[in-house]
Amino acid sequence: MTDSQPIEATPLPTRHLQPRAPRQRTLIGGLLLRQAMAQQGIIIRNVSPHGLCAASRGTPREAMPLHGEIVCIRLPENREHLARVRWVEDHAFGVELFSALDVEALAAANRRRNAHFLQMLDPVVRPMAAHLSSI
Repeated sequence: MTDSQPIEATPLPTRHLQPRAPRQRTLIGGLLLRQAMAQQGIIIRNVSPHGLCAASRGTPREAMPLHGEIVCIRLPENREHLARVRWVEDHAFGVELFSALDVEALAAANRRRNAHFLQMLDPVVRPMAAHLSSI
């Protein structure tokens, strides 16, 4: 081949990927349980029926779960889900759950748990919302 000959581009094979399920943002405390490791407090950032994203700010980088590792995530009300770690980045990680997560039930439980905070905020939030809607 010389510099004057055109190069034929070969198209990449088409990948048949499943579209990602919609994520629901959340801030829910949970625990990361791993074999031969102390339990770690985590914050669940978002959830979908088959996965979730979590962060563990106080955890040293070397103590973060490893890609491919099987872990247990304990959500509020002691609901535990086995999962495989799919990615790890800084102090956050994503897992694919082995069993489906009832996202609506989790959201309802979170609302019940935080009802007293919402009641405390209600006198502050209602006037603020009314003010914002008038702008």
